[in-house]
Amino acid sequence: MSKMWEYSKLWGLRFTETFLQLFSEKNSDGTKKLRFKANELEQRFAEQLLPADMVYISTFLNAHPEVVDVDLSYNGIEDEGLETLCNITLAHQNNLQHLNLSHCDITPVGMKVLYFTAEQHGFVKLKTLRLTGNKLGPTGGHLAALFAPYCPTLEYLDLGDTDQTADSVDCIFLQLYRSQIKILDISRVIPCNNMSQVNNVFLSESISELIRLNQTIVEIHAQKSSLDAHDIESLILGLKLNTSLKFLDIGYNNICCVGVEFLSEWLKTRPPLLGLCIAGNNIKNHGGVALSFGMPFSKLRYLDISYNYIGNEGIIAILNSIKKPYMLRYFLLWGNSFSHPANKIIQRMMLSTVFEQRGIDVKIYEVDGVLYAARYPVDKYKQQYYGVMDYGCAVELKIKKNKIETRDDKPRALVNFVHIDRYPEIEKKPKQVQVSEEKERKVKICEDEVE
Repeated sequence: MSKMWEYSKLWGLRFTETFLQLFSEKNSDGTKKLRFKANELEQRFAEQLLPADMVYISTFLNAHPEVVDVDLSYNGIEDEGLETLCNITLAHQNNLQHLNLSHCDITPVGMKVLYFTAEQHGFVKLKTLRLTGNKLGPTGGHLAALFAPYCPTLEYLDLGDTDQTADSVDCIFLQLYRSQIKILDISRVIPCNNMSQVNNVFLSESISELIRLNQTIVEIHAQKSSLDAHDIESLILGLKLNTSLKFLDIGYNNICCVGVEFLSEWLKTRPPLLGLCIAGNNIKNHGGVALSFGMPFSKLRYLDISYNYIGNEGIIAILNSIKKPYMLRYFLLWGNSFSHPANKIIQRMMLSTVFEQRGIDVKIYEVDGVLYAARYPVDKYKQQYYGVMDYGCAVELKIKKNKIETRDDKPRALVNFVHIDRYPEIEKKPKQVQVSEEKERKVKICEDEVE
């Protein structure tokens, strides 16, 4: 215990005002993001955050209300650190909107403290809560369901890889039916309990019911949940009655070609869906051809069919269906068994600007008159989702400035999903215009304060 106290005392000397400000990224709207990723701290100081360190961070958040985003991913803050954050910051008036606690060794004990803090004090106004990688189990899932009604501002809830069962997921959905949730991640669900095995249809029916009743949900992620073709059939019953869903991620399940046929029939009804991920689903040529029948009627701008078993026949059929009123902006197909005939069409479509290199994850090259495809690093979803560093190492420590998108930014966003790069990129305004807008913003803040 004495060694732990001595360590926390020496480590606490680093948590000065200047030190914490250096890890605070400035946003264009005047807010800040406190970034304490464990991989950066380990490379700089060979240590992670400990539960005792949360006292300094919580005190800093109280003194700086402009910090609205906190990233503590992969640190060992445990339940004790979350309790400290709740008692010092979340139990009082605060401006914290985004909280990332991915892989922080949190258990149901920490979730219980978070739930009671929201219930008793009512100051929790989070828009984003990421808990992926924490072993919450069914008990933690039930506590997350109880927490949701006491945080009506919650828009993004990430419970992926938290050892949830079909029963706990159903309990979560019961609380989210009439909430303002926009993004939900329930990937890697364990469809069983301690006593008996639960049919996967129960899980797909729960998701279908949520999509049917909740008309604010925009993205839903259900990767690696053992969904098959019959589950897709029941899922589509809810999709047909929903008008808000823009992104459906059911990658790395087992829907096969029959499941793609059900999706294709649904796409023919012209749903508002803009993004579809069916990667790693054991899809073959028959599924690729079936998908091509529904593509011309859809509004898809993002399609991920990577790491399947689709050959030249299926890939060519999909490529021939891309020229439609709503052009495909991101097409991820690496990991399928296609060759020269499909590569020739891809090369021609890139030369005719149907595809841009930044929108397709293969790069075509020629050897002895034969075209081959190499992987091109376009898909950054996993890198951004898991908080991987951009360069693989800690870069120069300086205050970073982030551009926050506003309604007036042009051009209009055609693809704008979480963890996926925006398309097209926001046009940079001239420096003089930026300075004048900054002055107008400061004047408006002063006028508001005077009023």
